[in-house]
Amino acid sequence: MTHLVCICDGSVPIEPVLAQLNKQNIAYELLEQNSQIELRVQDPSLVEPVRQFYQQYLDQYQNRLSIQNLKRTPITTCILLITFIVALITQLGQQFIEGFLIAKIQYYPRTWFYYEGIENTWRIISPIFLHFNIEHLIFNTLSFWYLGSILERNMGRIWYLGLVISVAAMSNVSQSYSDGPLFGGLSGVVYGFIGFAFFYQKLIKPLNVPKGLLVIAVIWMLLGMLDVLAVIGLGNMANAAHFTGMVSGIVLLFIYKLFCEKRNSYES
Repeated sequence: MTHLVCICDGSVPIEPVLAQLNKQNIAYELLEQNSQIELRVQDPSLVEPVRQFYQQYLDQYQNRLSIQNLKRTPITTCILLITFIVALITQLGQQFIEGFLIAKIQYYPRTWFYYEGIENTWRIISPIFLHFNIEHLIFNTLSFWYLGSILERNMGRIWYLGLVISVAAMSNVSQSYSDGPLFGGLSGVVYGFIGFAFFYQKLIKPLNVPKGLLVIAVIWMLLGMLDVLAVIGLGNMANAAHFTGMVSGIVLLFIYKLFCEKRNSYES
């Protein structure tokens, strides 16, 4: 008699998992049931460890940058594509940045004001596509891909898109009020993802996002607020965007959790 571990994802190669099971001398079998592949083990005490191992393997495989994985997360992929196009158009913030700023800058006298008209509504999120050097671009896009692809797969596209837009809007408005409209980057959204993901895996289900990521993010944010990063030559941080992004991500997580609970109660 064998015990069910999980239903295997048919689009992900199972061979590395089986090789590891063979290496550990774990007796298993694969069964096809209703066009689905079941992974089973003989020892019931190994069901949960093997399930966790398979989930970790699946997460690592799906987090890799590949054409297949990019197709799995179209919203994340589109945002990254737009970001790279804007980086080319603006030459990393050297030209045409006015088209992506949240507000219009007036130089004489020095002031700024938000654009008016419904046609400019998109500017509340447009600064996330702006980056001002190659390090800024690479760090933000890799962080966005890692966390965004995980959340898009687990939340569903509509909720995920709502999360991106909401966090982007709140962090951008906060940063503009704090230091003016001359800023850009995906980092406010990334901080929102970190706050959202940390509590998601504590309250809803595991995502295998390292807990240390939150610690590093908070330390980095505090160093930015204390101007330590500016003093050592790393430039000024969008501190208001980072703080607001993380707080809004946490708040949105609890809203999302409440929705999931109500949906489950209706279904039951």
